[in-house]
Amino acid sequence: MTPSPRPSPPSPGPLTALPAYDADAPALAVDDLRVEFPAARGRRTSTVVDGASFQVTAGQTLAVVGESGSGKSMTARTALGILPAGAAVRSGSVRVHGVDLLTLDERRLRTVRGRHVAMVFQDALVALNPVIPVGRQIAEVFQVHGRAGRRAAARHAVDLLDRVRIPDAARRAGHYPHQFSGGMRQRVVIAMALALTPQVLIADEPTTALDVTVQAQILALLQELQDEHRLALVLVSHDLAVVAQSADHVAVMYAGQVVESAPGYELYRRPAHPYTRALLDAVPRRGRRGHPLATLPGAPPDPARPADGCRFRPRCPLARAQCATPPPVHNVGAQHTSSCHRWQEVTGS
Repeated sequence: MTPSPRPSPPSPGPLTALPAYDADAPALAVDDLRVEFPAARGRRTSTVVDGASFQVTAGQTLAVVGESGSGKSMTARTALGILPAGAAVRSGSVRVHGVDLLTLDERRLRTVRGRHVAMVFQDALVALNPVIPVGRQIAEVFQVHGRAGRRAAARHAVDLLDRVRIPDAARRAGHYPHQFSGGMRQRVVIAMALALTPQVLIADEPTTALDVTVQAQILALLQELQDEHRLALVLVSHDLAVVAQSADHVAVMYAGQVVESAPGYELYRRPAHPYTRALLDAVPRRGRRGHPLATLPGAPPDPARPADGCRFRPRCPLARAQCATPPPVHNVGAQHTSSCHRWQEVTGS
């Protein structure tokens, strides 16, 4: 006689059932996060996120900006517990309404992903399965989390595609990712991320490789969906111009560290770190037509061998001897901080 299959253990309850859950706490709070890759032969340990801290509340947009390799995406992936093989969190916390996700086991994290925290990945074509119709991929989210049966999940998938303005959603649900344009694929990924109405949405470079018109459409869609659901939105980007209109607060990352943090309007009006100033100067402006674009010489440091003191020192035009020591965090203004010895020179104070 064939033994009956052992019943699977019950799914962990929602995050709201945990004692640490606090509805009044920030929707997402990252505190002193440190992520490392182990040392390869002949090399030191690579610290890709080094003491990063920021938070975002319901209905607010936080932009995390910086060059490629600054630790933005690694910080975002840590929040979902999807670090690459070999990466390890050495210290810090990632809290969603007071619950530290870094203390949860994998079974509990599966209930958090999608339901409480969701992510729009950078490359929609890679994020989607090329051999499964997009409607089925979205429907899977409802089925895996036990929210709907097969037919109801398929209906929900069509509704979501229609919500993100995919024309003829019922028919397009049966199409494959390669049959969509780049902008439409990005809308599909957004629909999938919003399927379970998460409290926090992390959008990792959601407008990369899209033309300017489509970029504006995607950002407007994210803003509309945020207003509708009071999402806490974390917008990861290398382009300060892209996030200028939507960010309530901006955290500037360089070499794994948050070097400046400020309300959006304040950061653009009064940057207090040479790196932020350099990023803003590199943004094309109408009044500069006919003039060479400003560039930032050099490259970010090797995470295994960062510069002593200020990480930006080798590229900074204001660097002096004191910059060989790590800069403290200076309070520049209300909710505005800068990790720079010479922040007053940057602001002209």
